[in-house]
Amino acid sequence: MTLYYTRAGHLAAVAVDALSGPQVQLDGVRLVGQVPSVVEEWLHAYAAEQRHTDLKYAPDANQVSGDLGLFVRVQRAADVVLIRPVFLDSGWTGDMWDCIPAEEWHTF
Repeated sequence: MTLYYTRAGHLAAVAVDALSGPQVQLDGVRLVGQVPSVVEEWLHAYAAEQRHTDLKYAPDANQVSGDLGLFVRVQRAADVVLIRPVFLDSGWTGDMWDCIPAEEWHTF
């Protein structure tokens, strides 16, 4: 896991490594290390069921939801990519694309 802090020292985001975890679940569904197509399909259904209307795609084609505080990023694992979820504090979810710490963009 990678923890990101604000300049004031407050926890702002947590990125969970796709290869080493730990495993994180949302409504009983494993997020970490899954293939993107499985999580994408499930997240669309979950967001509709929970009436989260802010599910969208970031410029890098990954899913984001401010309601959930979730940025579904991917991480390379040999010849495939797997889900590396990034959880953001609600104060950072206004425009999640801009809120992701610069160091996180270097992880793929």
